[in-house]
Amino acid sequence: MTGGLLWGLTGLALLDSVNATTIWIVVVILLGAKRPAPTGWAFMLGAAASFLAFALMFYFGLSFADSVLGGFTLWLRRLLFAGLAVALVVMGVRRLRPRERKGFALPRWVNAWSALPFGVLATIGDLPNAFPMVLAVERLIDADIAAPAAVAVLVGYTLIYALPSALILAAGLAFNEELREQLQSMLSGRTSGTAEPSPKVAAACFAGAAASLAVLFLWVG
Repeated sequence: MTGGLLWGLTGLALLDSVNATTIWIVVVILLGAKRPAPTGWAFMLGAAASFLAFALMFYFGLSFADSVLGGFTLWLRRLLFAGLAVALVVMGVRRLRPRERKGFALPRWVNAWSALPFGVLATIGDLPNAFPMVLAVERLIDADIAAPAAVAVLVGYTLIYALPSALILAAGLAFNEELREQLQSMLSGRTSGTAEPSPKVAAACFAGAAASLAVLFLWVG
């Protein structure tokens, strides 16, 4: 386990932690749940536990596949960067057009008891966006890290992944009145009205796609 690998995995975990789905669900729980504290923490437990479970499933599944099919992780890496480039191009094109924002409300069945499985479902629904986690798993396998150390790293990765949402939940519970109006304004701005075209964001997406393709051809090979 080298310092460079740890820094790279930490960067991927920080990228994964900026998870819009989990963060906004936490905000909605703070604003709309009857018992936001137990509901919020149960949701976070479900989201974090299921994220770790999927990371471990990917790790052991890919480890087995790589041992059976030589070069499997190399092809996975190629697929990841190619898929990222395509996804960024699609995002960039969408940012060039106005679009209606979709509202989001907390399902009525979500409470302190059902929030944990709700966190699991939310994590499953967000798996298509788990590019950083899959790449982190691939890097662990490619570096031939021993399984116990890899599991410990993935536990730490999950803690970093959950940290921003947990901090927002803790702050919202501690300063509920002060933050409620700000959170409500932020949520309304993201879930109502029409999003105007954003050439700057689109350009950033296209630049990211170009960088992903450069990594694919110049580094991955």
